[in-house]
Amino acid sequence: MKDLNKLRQVNPHWKPSPSFIKDQEAAKQMAEKDDLEQAKRAIIEKILKHFDDTLFEMVCEEMSNNYLFQSSNYLTEAGYDMFEDEWFEFYHEHHGDILFQVKTEINM
Repeated sequence: MKDLNKLRQVNPHWKPSPSFIKDQEAAKQMAEKDDLEQAKRAIIEKILKHFDDTLFEMVCEEMSNNYLFQSSNYLTEAGYDMFEDEWFEFYHEHHGDILFQVKTEINM
């Protein structure tokens, strides 16, 4: 126990070497930089999630307002079952294309 207490005491005569101080400062800056990068990444990811959700909904809304993407303009009672699968593919293919093009334009 006596030895443990000696380890806990601060040696008033000890002076840190310049390389020790430099290493400590570099470690501190790296930790601050990592924390800053993590905080920025968390903000970016949160914004992108909301942006993607909002953009997805906006594309759906605009497509539903356009005559070409309103399934009721193509359906008859007799042909609904055959039409349903084809319509799903048609709609989502173009929905994905619109999302891709909007994101590409934003990045220009």
